[in-house]
Amino acid sequence: TGCAPAFLHRGPAVTTTVVAKSPDAPATKRATKRATKEAQRIEPRSPVTSADTMAEARVRATQNPSEPYWPYRIAQLEASAQHPGAAETALKQAVERDGSYAPALTELSKLYYRQGRHAEGIALLEPVRARQVPLSATDRAAVLAGLAMHQAALDDVASARATLATLTRDERDRVPGVAGWLAVRDTSAAAARNATEVAVRMEPQTAANHNNRGIALLRSGDPEGAAKSFERAIALDPELPGPYYNLAILERWYRLDRGAAASRFRDYWKRSHADPDSLYAELGHAPAAPIAEEGPTK
Repeated sequence: TGCAPAFLHRGPAVTTTVVAKSPDAPATKRATKRATKEAQRIEPRSPVTSADTMAEARVRATQNPSEPYWPYRIAQLEASAQHPGAAETALKQAVERDGSYAPALTELSKLYYRQGRHAEGIALLEPVRARQVPLSATDRAAVLAGLAMHQAALDDVASARATLATLTRDERDRVPGVAGWLAVRDTSAAAARNATEVAVRMEPQTAANHNNRGIALLRSGDPEGAAKSFERAIALDPELPGPYYNLAILERWYRLDRGAAASRFRDYWKRSHADPDSLYAELGHAPAAPIAEEGPTK
């Protein structure tokens, strides 16, 4: 095509996770020190395997049938073992035990999001928006941020904005990345620039925020600033596909460097084959750019 694509690669969106704490964890530093001293008096034993950990978690889940943490812990172990189906089953068990257990809600929501099961994600999280499930301000912000992402993924941006609007200002400040992600979808360039600036300022170590910031800057006519934001996103998370795709667009249609664009696209293609702007037709078969060589040092 002869003009820059209108769509830039935003994904994956920022996700917010609620950290779970084991119900058996020592509550104070003093208790932790006591536990450490007790451990030092016990004779060394063979290393604990993942199978041992899973077995113990299953025993705890059986012994504590109303405690949601243990099926949640089982889900973590299953996910680490690359068993998404088993992880999903365990997360559902945790939610069944306690519908307000935010760590399980957010992790199950993320699983649905990755698999494109957005309708199920909305059904899971909608009771929180309707205040049928009591949550703390922090947990409510995390869960409703996930709900907004599912709604936006189904192109219902109006509902996504309405969901975030139900949060108080303090709650919205806890999930700035999602607001920035929504802003680059269809709002004005100025609004997107402002929202992504806030997200980067509040969560500077989140690669997706810098990727979205780059999109906002590119839409505002600042390709050099955008390039810096995309590069920063890559530095924070080299496996995040979006910044490579966006740099391919920037190189091809803003810097007019087809070789550099093809190189960026190859980096992207190693990580993802989603191609919302159909760049593969032009850049996927492009020959590698020649390597510039320097003469001997004089």
